[in-house]
Amino acid sequence: FSLFSVLRFVGPTDNIYSCSFVQMLEQRLENAFDEAQDKVLETYNRLTVEIQSMSQDLGSPSVSLVYVVKNQDSVLNGTISSGLLNQLTAELVGYFLYYPPMVIAERK
Repeated sequence: FSLFSVLRFVGPTDNIYSCSFVQMLEQRLENAFDEAQDKVLETYNRLTVEIQSMSQDLGSPSVSLVYVVKNQDSVLNGTISSGLLNQLTAELVGYFLYYPPMVIAERK
C-alpha cells in the first residue's frame, strides 16, 4: 500500500526530519493528488497523505519518501495511487512539491 518517491535538489538547510518539513511535503503531495484527480477522474475525493519515512544519504541532494495515500480512513492501494500521481508530468509534480522528482511514485 505504500508509495516510494525520490525528490532531487533538497538543500542542506532543509531539515527533512522536522515536523514542519514533513507536514509541508504531505500538504504539497495532497495538492498534487488533487490535481491528478482533476485531470483523470470524474469523481473527486479529498485524499490525504501520511509520510511514513524519509531518508537522505549524507551529502546527497536526493531525498527518498515512503508514504501512504488515504481516502478518509481507508488506505488506497499502492498501484492505484501511484498510477494516479504518475498521470502528471515530472515538471508538474515538481511544481507542486517545489522539488523535481527523480521518481514520481512507485509502489513500495
